[in-house]
Amino acid sequence: MIERMKAKEEIQSAPRYVLEELQVWAEQRIFNLTGVQRPISFQEVPSGIKGDYGIQLSSFTKGSQWNLKGLAEAISEGLKQAKNPFIREVHTAGPYFNFELDMPTFGVEVIRQVFEMGPKYGEESVGNNTVVVIDMSSPNIAKRMSYGHLRSTIIGDALTRIYRATGYEVLRDNHIGDWGTQFGNLIVAIKRWGNEKELLSSKDPIGVLQDLYVRFHSEMEKEKTSKREELKEIVEKEGIEAVPNLQKAIEGVSQEIMARKKISQEQLDMSKVVEDALDRVVTSRLEEEGREWFKKLEKGDPEARRFWKICVDLSMKEFERIYRILGVEFEYTLGESFYEGMLVDTIQEVRQSGKATVSDGALVVDMTDKKLGVAIVQKSDGASVYMTRDLATAKYREKELSAGEVIYVVGEDQKFYFQQLFEILRRLGHPVGERSKHVYFGMVTLPEGRMSTRKGRVILLKDVIAEGLKRVRKILKTKNPDVYSSRKLREIITRQIAIGALKWNDLAYDPKRSIIFDWDKALNLEGYSAPFVQYATVRANSILRTAGVKIGDLKIDTSTADSNIYCKPAERSIIKKLAAYPKIILEALNTNNPSQIATYAYELAKLFNSFYTIVPVLSAKNEEIRVSRVMLVAATSQTISNALNLLGIEVPERM
Repeated sequence: MIERMKAKEEIQSAPRYVLEELQVWAEQRIFNLTGVQRPISFQEVPSGIKGDYGIQLSSFTKGSQWNLKGLAEAISEGLKQAKNPFIREVHTAGPYFNFELDMPTFGVEVIRQVFEMGPKYGEESVGNNTVVVIDMSSPNIAKRMSYGHLRSTIIGDALTRIYRATGYEVLRDNHIGDWGTQFGNLIVAIKRWGNEKELLSSKDPIGVLQDLYVRFHSEMEKEKTSKREELKEIVEKEGIEAVPNLQKAIEGVSQEIMARKKISQEQLDMSKVVEDALDRVVTSRLEEEGREWFKKLEKGDPEARRFWKICVDLSMKEFERIYRILGVEFEYTLGESFYEGMLVDTIQEVRQSGKATVSDGALVVDMTDKKLGVAIVQKSDGASVYMTRDLATAKYREKELSAGEVIYVVGEDQKFYFQQLFEILRRLGHPVGERSKHVYFGMVTLPEGRMSTRKGRVILLKDVIAEGLKRVRKILKTKNPDVYSSRKLREIITRQIAIGALKWNDLAYDPKRSIIFDWDKALNLEGYSAPFVQYATVRANSILRTAGVKIGDLKIDTSTADSNIYCKPAERSIIKKLAAYPKIILEALNTNNPSQIATYAYELAKLFNSFYTIVPVLSAKNEEIRVSRVMLVAATSQTISNALNLLGIEVPERM
């Protein structure tokens, strides 16, 4: 992973926001006063204690000649004399040094910055135009997109927006699963049980292909189960040695489990190891047919290629329809097949590197020294595997796309695989191995367990979207008949609310959390939800329209404003929240966690709703107060809109 410039270093060279200015000012003054240089971070002072922001002083005494009391006194006196237009008073409170803001000056400056930057408020330049490739979405050809695919798509899209907002050049790559042994299996299924004409004329061709895929695996499992039972009997009667290749399979499974679970050989459940090893040595007639057809596909067999192209074309048409609804785009949709011509060179590089060995005819890289097991790069029959194609992909991104960093947005169950991939790249001497990161997310589960395409138990993304649209239309019909009566407006707003709710469900929590899918929770229109935040923004925009303020053309006019109003509790809370937004973006960037943006947007929306409930804006007692509050409403609307935009969530015109 390349070293990112820390927020502090960038702020010191070119502070853009008022809190950054204050932080740089405080660091420099404290250094001048004490000779101690430490990075500082403002912390909000708890209610009941004087001040707005605090700095912990204990870190300044470590390795210095200062004691806490002497340091506090020196800083307090020095900063009082130094003066800063944004600071009203300074206080010491135990190990903390607290600033009390001059809120009229500070508030006006925060609002000025929001107005001046508009949609770009909060953006930073820490990325220095470094190219970041984000590998996201990546559904498999010939399979319907499940709700599980939403996670990679939406998290990847949000990360794209966050990285771009912080100065990176982002290239989104939809690495479609359009190559591999499964296509040999699918060709077998089409030829055995399918009908090409019916497939091409079907209203749901992907459904037909997926049903064939499920049937293939069902029939294959029947064959393998029968054979597995036969082999188990042989093992029980004659021992492991009586089954060809079983001992080596047991050794391989053992190494992988020990590496993955970080346990010793004594801790292995050998009965489970033998079961898993049997799965590897057991083959079926259908499975062999599938392998043969994939070999034909790799060698360019015309019939195999024709079937493959039908599957790809039908699938891409369906995927693109869903991406349009979600509002997600890609710079590249190359797919695994794009790298087919690079596989021979990739295998040759691995073979000649001295980092690989041949085991039972397969080309493997042994990483047991790193507790990463043994990874296959080429099968014994000469076929490529996922690892082969991912190595070629990483090399291409490094050389042809000039990737300074590659982010793989893929489920948690692939953690071990990506550790292997990055380690092989490092061993081959490719810097991209150090510059790659797996941003993983938890699984989407049903009440009865994990989704599985092979078993046919999935929640289809198109059904989730359709259900969301249906529910939102019903709500609009009841709560806003004016909007509902306009077909065009109804469909636009319905999509914005429904898709916003779906995206929020994936982005509002730590991505590492698994989700038990639930219709009501996914489309909840109240509480910690996208509609709650959207509605706060719609409400703010309604105030601005009534006040005659044009959204996107905001100007600050202190000559007719009473900025003293920003000292009041409701206004003060919002001002401080607005000022914190740039820092939140950097935190989301450094943790690859969009939920920090969602939490921020929700908290700001809550503060605004409280303000709206208790504070008169348009009916303020005089024009100066009215203008000040309208400016605050405008800055709040802009900032919430900016935050939602980073999540890929739109703000409806009305709700």
